[in-house]
Amino acid sequence: MTRNVGTVRFVSAAVGLVLFGFVVVLATRESGTGTASRSPLIGQLVPAVVGVGFNEATFDVDDFSDRWVLINFFASWCVPCEREHPQLAEWSRRHQKDGVVVSIPFGDTEEDARAFFAEHGGDWPVLIDSDAAWAVAFGVLRPPESFLVGPGGIVVAKWQGQITADEVDRVVSDLELKAVDR
Repeated sequence: MTRNVGTVRFVSAAVGLVLFGFVVVLATRESGTGTASRSPLIGQLVPAVVGVGFNEATFDVDDFSDRWVLINFFASWCVPCEREHPQLAEWSRRHQKDGVVVSIPFGDTEEDARAFFAEHGGDWPVLIDSDAAWAVAFGVLRPPESFLVGPGGIVVAKWQGQITADEVDRVVSDLELKAVDR
């Protein structure tokens, strides 16, 4: 009987270590390749996104219908979100005249989101989705997820996982070339 108790303890400890390792891998891995993914929103008008940002300025996605809008759902606790943040800043810098980034914390507190931006920078609108209405409207499952809205207010791309400024610009360039060819 003593031998069985020892075996059970050993197996339980081994299973616990494996599960702990699995959780660590999930928590620290990159959440995606940054490749575009499917969404029923692509080709549709962007859902209404209207709110007051951290800077107290009102943001309405409809006010940017003549620009590219990169909507990024992020979380302060999300490692891939932290890694992609400099890329969002780069895209924002590149598109000062024809685009805007807007960030929406997902599964996060306003306090933690503010601390994230205080630490990592970013001068674009950050809107709090307190009742998760925008997350539901966009079908967000986990951060980071990003949506590109083209001039005219149509959602043209979605990415699940960490993105780069170059990936987003490839989509922008492809769509601009198609528009010229028409």
